[in-house]
Amino acid sequence: MSEIKLLIIEDEAIIAEDIAELCNLLGYEVLDTAHSAGQALNILKDFQPDLILLDINLEDDIDGIEIAEYINEHYSLPFIYLTSYADIETLKRAKKTKPMGYIVKPFNREQLLSTIEIALHNASQNTIPGGLDIDQINKKLSINITGREASILRHIFNGKTNKQMGELENISVNTVKYYIKQLYLKLDANSRSTLLARIRSILE
Repeated sequence: MSEIKLLIIEDEAIIAEDIAELCNLLGYEVLDTAHSAGQALNILKDFQPDLILLDINLEDDIDGIEIAEYINEHYSLPFIYLTSYADIETLKRAKKTKPMGYIVKPFNREQLLSTIEIALHNASQNTIPGGLDIDQINKKLSINITGREASILRHIFNGKTNKQMGELENISVNTVKYYIKQLYLKLDANSRSTLLARIRSILE
């Protein structure tokens, strides 16, 4: 379990430290903690954790649910909400982002451990192996995903950022964005999360 890397996004520094300490005691590695949306997005540019622990109320104009929407669109990383908000409207908004879990503060060690482990298991079930069958996708949809687009698609499934994909493919970030846009058009998607869901439904 020591190889599992977490990112904590929590607006209160003391609470973030407490959660990080608890996660370390449970055997996880905490990559970093962020106290605002801006900090979180800057961290995600360079590091992709296995799971994000995300507070809804942040010291910013952007709340945790909006961060989750951004994560779904650009990174396809699993996350769970850690929050004191449990009202109906908040739950409705949160559910639309398809989190891997939702814990209402205060929570204990056992609740955190079980939620993280279930989230990691569910996230692993949502991945598609490197042997992504592009021919099958092309045949079912009567489209033509090119070799480069197929490489970009695999990188998306592996949670790579646009910058990382550019480095791996030796192309510019703008070129990466172009290929992603082409994939969206061909697969009738408007975000990374809908793209992944579309592929999974095709291959089931």
